[in-house]
Amino acid sequence: MDATKLTPADHTEPATSPADVISCIQLSDGQVAGELTGGGYSIELTEFLKRAKAKNLRAILDITLWGWGRISLGIGLFALFPGLVSYLIAILFVSSGMGILVALSHESQHSALLRSKKWNDLVGAWLCAYPVGSVYGASRAVHLAHHKYLNTSQDPDRHFHSEEDKATPEQFAKYFLKLLCGGQLWTSIIVNGFLRRATHDSASFQSEPVKSAPTSSESNGRARAHSEANISVASSMERIPSSPSAERRRKHPEILNLVPVQAVIFSLLWLATGLWWAYFALWLVPIFTLGTFLGYLRGFIDHARLESDDANRSSGRLISVPHPSLFDRALLTGLDFHFHAEHHFFPAVPHYYLPELHEVLQKEPAFRDRYLIRPTYFSFLRDYWRQISAKSRNQIR
Repeated sequence: MDATKLTPADHTEPATSPADVISCIQLSDGQVAGELTGGGYSIELTEFLKRAKAKNLRAILDITLWGWGRISLGIGLFALFPGLVSYLIAILFVSSGMGILVALSHESQHSALLRSKKWNDLVGAWLCAYPVGSVYGASRAVHLAHHKYLNTSQDPDRHFHSEEDKATPEQFAKYFLKLLCGGQLWTSIIVNGFLRRATHDSASFQSEPVKSAPTSSESNGRARAHSEANISVASSMERIPSSPSAERRRKHPEILNLVPVQAVIFSLLWLATGLWWAYFALWLVPIFTLGTFLGYLRGFIDHARLESDDANRSSGRLISVPHPSLFDRALLTGLDFHFHAEHHFFPAVPHYYLPELHEVLQKEPAFRDRYLIRPTYFSFLRDYWRQISAKSRNQIR
């Protein structure tokens, strides 16, 4: 397999020695990041990882202001000035705010939202995931598997960023039009919500260890010499979710947790607008149309490749967009997850540290030479469309 396993943890058990920490980061050509950096991380990266911890106040600000604040602004606009134009604007604001909540739920899945593991999971599930229709436990199991098996046939998200079924303008348009029309409903609600039990997924995704590259005795010696640096890396690794035991205690499918949350939202929207159907028009419509479309569009751009991309840098499908446009930020990346490659290297680093992590990794060839930099999200879409359009025209000829 053309596998690239680039996370500092394999989502099973934390590494118990400095050498283990290094060998957890396996690159596509079998080399180990620790070997490429002289047996350990640089002092600058080590010091960064020591302080790149979750900030509780920042999490509260992100959830209330950027997430629920945007949503409230859109709903308030429609409540004060009901009409078609205000409704369309409200849909944009609500979809954007939902995207923020999804991103924060994703951060919680990596135990990077709040310092307390208990509150990290509770807030991530009940205030971020369940309101937007995401089944937190099942979503976490799938997402951790995506990190573990990125760029392999075992990646459960592979079809989202694969170009194979989006290789012509017709296929590309049909794929995303289907998402815009609620085409992900079956997978999101039935498969992930009812058919896929988090007990099974978590156990299966966490049972198979990452096969790390062999470490020579010389490399082990260098690792011991850099023990302080590597211990700090171990401390930055993700806390392992306790979902298997939690799921065994649960007597009902997790998707049923969405019912009381959605009931509260239904009541609040009715109260705010005076319209019983506001929940369906202002909440369910964004979830199953524009919200789904924008989420999967970003997921495609985060890992998709162009034929003109550098072969070495693109081999792991790791991509960052350091300077997204205002349009990108408004619709696709309201927080800092446009530094997506950096997130895959160090998933436990909170999003507000990712810009600094980018600057640090750009100074280290072991990381810098392993991922692509895009100008903007929509510039990639333009280039990709031109690529598949040109290929289609050539095939017709």
